[in-house]
Amino acid sequence: MLETIPTVPQGVVGLRAVGLVDRADFARTIEPIVEEAIRLHRPLRLLLQLGPEYEGFTAGAAWEKTEMWLEHPTMMRFVAGYALVSDIGWVRDLAHLVGVLLPFPMRVFGNDRLDEAAAWLRSLEHTAPEAVGG
Repeated sequence: MLETIPTVPQGVVGLRAVGLVDRADFARTIEPIVEEAIRLHRPLRLLLQLGPEYEGFTAGAAWEKTEMWLEHPTMMRFVAGYALVSDIGWVRDLAHLVGVLLPFPMRVFGNDRLDEAAAWLRSLEHTAPEAVGG
């Protein structure tokens, strides 16, 4: 499941993956956030924490994410920044590799640096002019 992290600053969307994240979790949490940002032309500052309770994503969740990208092909220009918070080695390594290909800033933080990740995202408030302009 994906839980909202209530302690992140205003303007940052914080989610914590707990257990196994499936298609319904993704559709219930991520899709409305993305659709609202696109509708309001508001930049997204996303924080995802994969802590010790995280067990993985199902194939259905991966497919739901793919469908969302296909439905909203301009979605990436609304992302002002993305912070991944995790101590899982292979996840961190993969994020570093993928991060260089993304058109927005992405940083990886350890679980003990959740507040720092949220503060970094908050500092990106005015860095997505394409998103604001639509």
